[in-house]
Amino acid sequence: MLKERYYSTVEFMDRFGKANREMAIYCEVGKKPTIGDFIEAFKKSGLDMELSDFANLTFKPRRPSEAPVLSLRVIRTMKDHTFKPFAC
Repeated sequence: MLKERYYSTVEFMDRFGKANREMAIYCEVGKKPTIGDFIEAFKKSGLDMELSDFANLTFKPRRPSEAPVLSLRVIRTMKDHTFKPFAC
């Protein structure tokens, strides 16, 4: 299966405030990133998240007392046209 890369700007909210970070999201060629692709990217960065608000693409930690963040919100996602698809 070939994968291509998208870049997402994600708002990280923790106990000290908010910060925007860029994350790479990988999904199948010809498809746009799904909720599962975002959750997989969060897991790779060490965050166990679940979708809490579909309309705003907001994610909350599964175990809030153990998580370093309070919530994540996907602000925008853009395809990386310079990236060459690879096989997994």
